[in-house]
Amino acid sequence: MKNKTLMIGLVLTLLIGSISVNAQLKGDSFETAKATKKANVVYTFAKTPGFIYSASGGSYAGICVDIMRKFEQYVKTKYGITIQAKYQLATNDNFTRMLASVKSANGGVFGLGNITITDARKRMYTFSPPFINNISLLVTSKSVETLTKIEDMATVFKGMTAYTVKGSTNEIEFYRWKKAYFPEMKIAYVGSFSEAVSKVASDPKAFTDVDFTYYLDAVKSKKPIKRHTAGSSNSEEFGIIMPKSNDWAPVLAEFMNAGFIGGAEYKAIIRKHLGESAIKLLESVK
Repeated sequence: MKNKTLMIGLVLTLLIGSISVNAQLKGDSFETAKATKKANVVYTFAKTPGFIYSASGGSYAGICVDIMRKFEQYVKTKYGITIQAKYQLATNDNFTRMLASVKSANGGVFGLGNITITDARKRMYTFSPPFINNISLLVTSKSVETLTKIEDMATVFKGMTAYTVKGSTNEIEFYRWKKAYFPEMKIAYVGSFSEAVSKVASDPKAFTDVDFTYYLDAVKSKKPIKRHTAGSSNSEEFGIIMPKSNDWAPVLAEFMNAGFIGGAEYKAIIRKHLGESAIKLLESVK
């Protein structure tokens, strides 16, 4: 009987833990906030160099954090609403799980980070206006021969494995390359692009395609990696995602389009978190 009781207790503990991990994210609606003049909202994310990362005292910093703080100030000034934001790290700091949590969320929930705006995602989420252009970079260990033409990928990267994050636009790019240039390409999955970069830095048989901030962060950390211009692309834009039930979207768009994006405060935020190297890299591919 004692063992049975212990087993039941273990099962209940696991079930409660599962419910906690998979609990639906929920935030107050703008409609409600207009009446109460206050709102509890949720910012969920997977850590991304430059965009949202750990700071001192258990807090977070980054481009997205500063943008949302400016948004909170805008809402307070224009609508008299005080926003109380909760930062919710995605389960296992996993980008794919973050996307899923926003999709199933309700009301005032915002997904932050390096989230590429695509037509497919627009069918699942509401996007803010784009707040920055992205450059995706093909990256390997320093010891790998430089790929000068994407058409030579099958030869130069023969026997190598591509590492990417499931559900990302980088994954889509790998499958495009596989079909067009490298039919024998092996594709493996990791939980984050930081893991992909670490894999590449330690394994000369690995390669990845990452957003520029991951590359710059790796260079800053003196990881033995190199980028191949043959695989670079600057055709993407990043936005903030919201569940379809989020009625804050027009207010966020109003704020971003009212002179904030591209303005002096915005430029100061980009420079603060990405630095001059990033500014030069962004300008070099325009």
